[in-house]
Amino acid sequence: MKYLGAKHLIGNYIATYINNIVSPDMVDGYLEPFAGSLGVFKQMIKYNYKKYIASDLQPDIILMWKKLQNNELILPKTFDEKMWIKFKNTPSPNALKAVAGFGMSFGGQYFSGYIQKHAKGSSRDFYKEFKNSLHKIQKLIQKSNIKFYNKSYDSWEPVNMLVYCDPPYKNTVGYDTGNFDHDKFWETMRKWSKKNYVFISEEKAPKDFKVVWQKTKRRTLNSSIRSNKIEKIYVYKYGMAYNKLANKKYTHKKSKNKKNQKTKKSKN
Repeated sequence: MKYLGAKHLIGNYIATYINNIVSPDMVDGYLEPFAGSLGVFKQMIKYNYKKYIASDLQPDIILMWKKLQNNELILPKTFDEKMWIKFKNTPSPNALKAVAGFGMSFGGQYFSGYIQKHAKGSSRDFYKEFKNSLHKIQKLIQKSNIKFYNKSYDSWEPVNMLVYCDPPYKNTVGYDTGNFDHDKFWETMRKWSKKNYVFISEEKAPKDFKVVWQKTKRRTLNSSIRSNKIEKIYVYKYGMAYNKLANKKYTHKKSKNKKNQKTKKSKN
């Protein structure tokens, strides 16, 4: 599913990485407060955490996921530009508005332009592709321990959770949920990181957050701007995730030193 800033192309890499650091038995569940199009969330489901929480401030997309989960999302057989314009002017929350605004808009940017029109003669059926992607996700999210919420990230107060955050990136345009207070976000991450394992996707972060993973990703913001960006995952230097990573490195070095000491003794 197209969605601005979505992690579908690298979601599996991110999920594998954070699961290797924080296993299901270490926490009480998994939280994504910027769930969006579930690029990472859908990959985390296979690891069987006790509970899964997908939250987002955008009301249309959360309603779409809820209806899809409950077999209540009725999609039209076809989707043209006239329907796209109709849903653009439909009040939120509306599940089919999410279909139009994200699934049928260029680059997944909320109502940036009808995608089939921007395809410039392409034979691709974007609506069919979108429906197929929803069908695949539907099978994954129909578990009783998966819940969807239309809430702002700062309304959560997680404790002993694995948390992955993919907020609106600084200096990036195109999100429809209003101005984002980045300073407040990072301060909230500092607070959460003391009682949770928190991992954050961004391109830049304050100095007390450290890069622990990165990968090059192709990004499309409009019909003329395409570029390669380095996706990074940060953790708070004084938080649980960083401590866990530091201990793993220390244990590895310690065991290696012991091995070297034994080798020296045997030689003597």
